[in-house]
Amino acid sequence: MMTRASFSGPPSSPLEPRGAGVWLRVGGAVALLVALGLALRAGWLDPSRLQEFILSFGPLAPLVWTLLYLVAVFIPYATTVMTVAAGLAFGVVHGGLLTYGVTLFASLLPFTVARRLGRDWVERRVGGTRVEKYVELINRHAFLVFFYLRLLPTLPYEIQNHVAGVTRISYRHFLLASALGNGPILFALVFLGDGLMSPDSPRFWGAVVLYGLALLSPVVVALVRRRMGKAPFPG
Repeated sequence: MMTRASFSGPPSSPLEPRGAGVWLRVGGAVALLVALGLALRAGWLDPSRLQEFILSFGPLAPLVWTLLYLVAVFIPYATTVMTVAAGLAFGVVHGGLLTYGVTLFASLLPFTVARRLGRDWVERRVGGTRVEKYVELINRHAFLVFFYLRLLPTLPYEIQNHVAGVTRISYRHFLLASALGNGPILFALVFLGDGLMSPDSPRFWGAVVLYGLALLSPVVVALVRRRMGKAPFPG
């Protein structure tokens, strides 16, 4: 049974980048992407092995990938790896379409589990994330807030699903916000996966830049809105 806590006073938005957190996010994103590129160029990572493993299942490869994704959707950051793997194994078009469809409906699994087990379970699951403030924001603005989270990820995708499950957002709005907001970040990851086989190519580094911009987009949007004299979070 889902439980709801009472809140006192207007919350400060957990979606607003603050102080050192902004530079930590920027530095972390840049360091991660540069490290990936250098590791590939040095030969420390061999994407061809992952590609061969997935494609070794022949016509069943998309089904095997889907089953693995259904498990990954409960593990923080695991779906990022699976989405990159889809681009690596199936290419931009087929990998993108497969990931988009599976992601949309796979997200209903943790959403439904969280809705059944309640907020205490979610708080234990996601650790130090400010669950209460996200819950209140989604309860107040529902579709708009969750669409923003999907489009400009300030929370890992898997945690978004769990947090949404303990809010009052409806299944319809959850799916609609996901359908409209998932595309850009998924495309960036699939594009990155497709470029892994050619780490020296402009295509790969273009994908790295695209994904880096996707990671940093919440910071950019918040700073631009603040410069315009608006609230950092639209809603």
